[in-house]
This record gives sequence, structure tokens and C-alpha cells, in this order.
Amino acid sequence: MASSALVFRSIVWGMAFFSAAAVPLRASGVATEQAALGIALLGALILTTTDTVVRTNLKNALTSPLARALGTMFLAWAVTVPFSHAPMGSLEIGGRVALFIFGITVVWAALRRHDETHAFFLKTVIVAALVLSVLPLLALNSVPGVISLLKGQYIAFERPIFAFKAYAAAAMCLIPVVVWAGRRLDGAWRWWGYGFPPLVLALMVQTHNRSALAGFLAMCLAGIFALALAKRKHAKALFATFIAGGVGLIVWIANKETSQIEAVVNKVGHNIQAETYLPLWLLDPHRQNIWKFAFERFLDHPWVGNGIDQINRLPGAQELVRDLGSDAFVMPSHPHNWALEVLAETGLVGFIPVLAVIGYIAWKTLKAYLHSSDERALAVLTLMAGFWTSALFNFSIWAAWWLLTLFALFAILHVPHKQDERQDQPNTPPTP
Repeated sequence: MASSALVFRSIVWGMAFFSAAAVPLRASGVATEQAALGIALLGALILTTTDTVVRTNLKNALTSPLARALGTMFLAWAVTVPFSHAPMGSLEIGGRVALFIFGITVVWAALRRHDETHAFFLKTVIVAALVLSVLPLLALNSVPGVISLLKGQYIAFERPIFAFKAYAAAAMCLIPVVVWAGRRLDGAWRWWGYGFPPLVLALMVQTHNRSALAGFLAMCLAGIFALALAKRKHAKALFATFIAGGVGLIVWIANKETSQIEAVVNKVGHNIQAETYLPLWLLDPHRQNIWKFAFERFLDHPWVGNGIDQINRLPGAQELVRDLGSDAFVMPSHPHNWALEVLAETGLVGFIPVLAVIGYIAWKTLKAYLHSSDERALAVLTLMAGFWTSALFNFSIWAAWWLLTLFALFAILHVPHKQDERQDQPNTPPTP
């Protein structure tokens, strides 16, 4: 009897640890993040079979208004599958997204049930995020052996700037979660949480990850907007600070990149220069050609698209962009813009429900924050702003690790009970 209780306790705490550490473990690679979430899901499935409260949590989640909105979105995607360039491939990717959401929901239901793990869970998020952001920074600043340690290789040949560029975007998404977790735990943990954003900003700058920087700016703007609406204090100062910071960042990027424009123009030629729509220091000519191709494919099939995850298989996708070199394909893998990707691959039928789901979450969350000043709602708003803005410039929206990052962090922000918060504040009377 004692041994079975020990096993059960180990499953509960192991699930909490791996689900909390999963996104920070992206610093070691895609497989590490997915493996951690897989272990957490396995533990959650075991708990689901033995605990009626977990099953009740899961049932409530699967019958919620958000679940119905997501169901409508998947139904719309299913309508586009018969018109896909490769129907089975599109069905597989769309089904995988649904399984990801279901799996994360199972983990959420189990974590929400076991109150005793919540403080440990949040502390794990903070510690893992800090440690696994400091180590990449050490590697980026030429400390030997760190990248080999993180990648689990005896000798790592990958350059740190490329090894951690994607992680910089995942770390950007972690910012509101870590800051909220620190404030939730209070004490010294609050200051550890505040120390995380500067680390991430250094990561983004040193890996030259502009999409993460764009997400960070959107995150700041969303936070300032929500604070200004809720508090109506210091609104002008907040907006002025944001504008000054944004202008400063743009000037820094422009000055840094302008010195390389002459070399870029000499390489691509005047014809490519004339075909771009935005300044080269802001957006590279290759990406501008990728976006142009994606938008044209949307115009080919504006209602039902070309099939989920199929745009790089369409005619002309694997042709080289003139004068950009031997590896500059028109569509190397994906459009590097989630809106263009969903539009081109699912058409308006699939795109409008995605916008509706995002809008629904944003509206409900903002409404909750304005009503109660709940910091968790503010963290959700900034997470959504950062993720979807960053995804406008990089990463396929169907990439498993990128979607799992959003789903896992969204679940983390919805784990603790309100009752837990009252336990941390004994002088606060319970809500009837």
C-alpha cells in the first residue's frame, strides 16, 4: 500500500516537473521539449484513469465555449482537406494540432487537480527558464563546452547563433509566464522573475532574432494597453516609454543593418531591389519574395486554399529566386508568416475561424483583466501578443515545437486554483 502511494506521488510530481521544464528545455533542442511534454502526458493519462476529479476537469474543458470555438475551427479545416494538394498530408497535420491541444488539456486537468504541486510547479518554471537562458548566453559569449552540454554532444559543430536562434523566440514567450510566476510566489521569487526579461532580451539581440524582438515589442504594447485601460494611471508615461523604446530599437537595427545593405544590393542586383516592398534593413529580400509567392497562391484558391502544410510542394515553390544564390528557393519550407500560411493553405474558410478563436480568447481575457485586475489574464494577453506577432515573421505555424510552446504556456497560466491564491493571502475573505 505504501509503495503504491509512493508511485502515485512520484507520477504527480514528475508530471509537474516535466510539464514546467518543457519549454525551457527547448534550449537543448526540439526533441528534448517534446520528450518532456510526452512524459508529462503519460503521467497525466495515468492519473486520468484513477481520479474522477481529473476526468471532471477534462470533461469541463472539452465542453467549454473555447473548446466549441476550436471545434468549429477544426471543422472548417476539415472542409478544406478534399481540395488539398495532398489530402492525407493535410489531414495528418491538422489532426496533429488537434491531438496536441487534447494532450495539453489532459496535462492541465491533472495539474489543476493536484494543488500540492502548484508552488513547486511555478518554481520549476522560473529556475528552468533562468538556467536554460544563462547557459545559451554563455555559449554565445564563447564559453567553451556549454553548447556541447546543452546539445548532448561530445563535440558540437553548430554555431551558437544558429543553435539558439529559435530558442530566443521560445524564451520571449516565457517572459510573461516567468514574471507572473515570480509575482505569484512573491518574496525572492518575484525578483528572480524580474531578472528573466533582460536575459531574454540579450538572447534575442545576440542571436539577431528580429521576429522575437517584434514579439517582445508587441508584448510590451499589449501590456501597456491593458494597464492603461484598467488603471488609467500613468497611461501617457507608459505609452511614451513604449514609443521611445520602439523607435530606439528600430534606429539601432537600421544603423546596424545599413552598413550591410551595399553588400546585399551588390549580391542581389538592382532587379531584386526593385521588386522588394519594404526596406532591406527591415526585411530581407528573400523573405519578401517568399511572402509574395504565398500571397499569390492564396489568390489562386482564395476560399479553400491549397492544403494544410502543402505550399512548399506547389509548382514553382522550389525554383531559385534570381540572383539570391544557390539556396534561396522561392518557398524553402514555409511562408515565414502564420497569416499568409493559413490563408494560402486553408483559404478564407480556414483563416476566418482562426482569427475568431484568437479574437475570442483576447476579448475574454481582456474583459477578465479589466473586471478583476487578475495578473494571470494580463500574462495571457501578453503571451498571445508576443507569440502571434513573432509568428508573423518566422516559423511555420504547423511546426510542432512552436505550437507546443504556445499550448504549454497557455496551460501553465491556467493551472492554479483561485482557492490557492486565497491561501497565500489569509486576510482576504473568500468569495461567496
